[in-house]
Amino acid sequence: MLERVRRLPRPPSRAALLAFAGRHRVLLVLLALAVVLRIVTILGYRWAIWFPDSYPYVDVALHPRPDPVRTFGYPLLLIVLRPLHSVAAVVTVQHLMGLAVACVLYALLRRPHLFARGRALPGWAAALAVAPVLFDGNQVELEHLLLSDTYFLLLVTVAAALVLWSPRPSVGQVTAAGLLLSLAAVTRTIGMPLLIIMLVFLVIRRAGWKAVAGGLAAGVIPIAAYCGWYASENGQFALSGTDGVFLYSRTMTFADCDEFGDKLPVDAYALCDSTPPEQRPASHFYVWEESQIFRYPGGIFAPYKSDLARTFAKEAIAAQPGDYFQAFLTDFGRTFRWDRPVYPDPKTYSYYVFPETTQEYWPGKAETVASYDDQSTATRVVEPYAGFMRAYQKAVYLPGTVLGVLLLASLGGVLARWRAWGGVALLPFGYATALLVVPPATVLFDYRYVLPAVPFAAVAAAVALRDLDTWRRFRKTPEGAGSATASPENEEPRVAVVS
Repeated sequence: MLERVRRLPRPPSRAALLAFAGRHRVLLVLLALAVVLRIVTILGYRWAIWFPDSYPYVDVALHPRPDPVRTFGYPLLLIVLRPLHSVAAVVTVQHLMGLAVACVLYALLRRPHLFARGRALPGWAAALAVAPVLFDGNQVELEHLLLSDTYFLLLVTVAAALVLWSPRPSVGQVTAAGLLLSLAAVTRTIGMPLLIIMLVFLVIRRAGWKAVAGGLAAGVIPIAAYCGWYASENGQFALSGTDGVFLYSRTMTFADCDEFGDKLPVDAYALCDSTPPEQRPASHFYVWEESQIFRYPGGIFAPYKSDLARTFAKEAIAAQPGDYFQAFLTDFGRTFRWDRPVYPDPKTYSYYVFPETTQEYWPGKAETVASYDDQSTATRVVEPYAGFMRAYQKAVYLPGTVLGVLLLASLGGVLARWRAWGGVALLPFGYATALLVVPPATVLFDYRYVLPAVPFAAVAAAVALRDLDTWRRFRKTPEGAGSATASPENEEPRVAVVS
């Protein structure tokens, strides 16, 4: 027994801790400020901000089931935290998740093998790359909402870090990443294309068939199991029942049934809208408020409705591909505006800003919520903390135009490494692009769907800009000056350890 005690690792010495703090001093300062920012948020908005989806999430957590609209990943997190009986604990965990995302990506950006010639980012640059996660006022507000987005972001971030952590990821690393992305897909269905992107990336990077097979099995089997559970309750083998109705709503901003000819089933004609497209509301109204989908019996996402809506959407896209592409580009373009105008409507937009007044529970919801956390009000606004966060959110956020610049820099880095099929930047660039493209292509643009893409765009841009700097320096050396086509991109990185 004494021998075992002697073999226990010793805690780091004071000198080692000081050395660690010195190496990462910029990140530690930024983390301290970000923690203060989140404490002020918690004090100002007690103890959470409720979104329309928050109530169904809590209900599914209290009565576990595969819901047709809200997948089970986030309710599972609420179930894990339920013994605490505190939504304050939930949002505190979510704030910690936001900080964890920044720490994981910072550590990843200090890995030398990600960069040409092994020139890892210095600490200040890596900290700058993760600053949007730490300080964007919209990100902080999203963490305080009872929503799945922050949890989803952490799952995807850790999965990406596992795949990129080593020059050649092990089977265990890839398998763990696949499991995390399967949980991400059950949290938000957009996790499915991210899993596909990861697998394609591994094939391109020649990670080995065992690693690819492990990631595929770990990703697909849990998703298939959940789909089977969903089918047993809802009659469809799917992650949710929303895709058909959501895609239908996307096409309703332009669909003209006169263009369909005789291809539209007779029972789908009730989904048509005679209102001129330029006078129609944003697409999500055709899910929740417009009359078309309610002309059929049953719930909004009943399998019959979903199939009919999907058929309508496919015919609309086939008959009017140019209009569909224009609708997509219009919404996609909103991502890159410098300002942040009200969209898609004032009511939805109001959920993405810190409220000015105390918020009551929705009528009839207080009793359900009390089973999870017995609080008299949904959100109690406490000054001056709340006022500070409202002013902060208006002033400190990443403009969409800056995000566009990051994406362009990322794309440049991927193209510059075309011989290596885009290099390591291909994975975060692919994630950022998918997270930004899929929502406006399948539903609509929404501000909350943009935020999870920002960290990955920043990581890919950081890799691209560092490699550009390396190339510039390399060209000035005698080795690089000797060839007009000299490039360090295919050289093995120098062995280095950044702790």
